[in-house]
Amino acid sequence: MKYKLETEVSTFEIQKEPLGLWDLWVDNMPTLTFKTPEEAAQAVYEQNSGYTTWDLLEEHPAPKELSGWQKIED
Repeated sequence: MKYKLETEVSTFEIQKEPLGLWDLWVDNMPTLTFKTPEEAAQAVYEQNSGYTTWDLLEEHPAPKELSGWQKIED
């Protein structure tokens, strides 16, 4: 399973890795790793995503909760 958020700036994906952690991807490139997908979504919302272009925006459309992301079953 993975989660996807498409914005005008970039596409974010949260994907589970083999060790059970969750990687945050921006435009098909990994940035940071989190314990839960909720923590990864929160990092995008709080602009701590590891992607400078996003993190420096004054305003953004990212939802605060993971429930606002598209859930994709593998």
